Amino acid sequence: MSFLHLIAYAATVLAFCFVVLSLACGLYYLAELVEEYTVYTRKVIKGMTVTVIVIHVLLWIVDRLPFLLLAFSILCHGIYTLNLKTFPFISLTSPPFLASCVLVFADHFLWFKFFTTHYRPFIDIAAFFGICVWLIPFTYFISLSANDNALPTMTGGGGIKNIL
Repeated sequence: MSFLHLIAYAATVLAFCFVVLSLACGLYYLAELVEEYTVYTRKVIKGMTVTVIVIHVLLWIVDRLPFLLLAFSILCHGIYTLNLKTFPFISLTSPPFLASCVLVFADHFLWFKFFTTHYRPFIDIAAFFGICVWLIPFTYFISLSANDNALPTMTGGGGIKNIL
């Protein structure tokens, strides 16, 4: 092994560290934006969810992906949307949140099982998982920090919402 190979390995490790650091900074910045603009974030999440559901329908029509799996994914996104009712106050013990946690793993597993038996190019599978399976749950995961710094608001009945 030449000295140039050692330098190449060191540069690869250094580049990986920079990528991880950049990703962490980006996630921190997104969390800050969510905390600062919770009303706008709610609208963005709702719009993203509708877009992902439309993509599911288009995948059924154009690419002939299985209807039952796509219907299950659309159901999952409907359950995820239930978390928007109390957004940014998402209770970690609420039924919609717990169902969302279970369904994101179930959805991932079912699609992983499908793509292991039906060949598609890797880029197609990665794009599908990134946009159609992980995007919305990941967005809710980032927005969990908004609950910590949001101020209580007035409800329709004139009382203050319970933060705890």
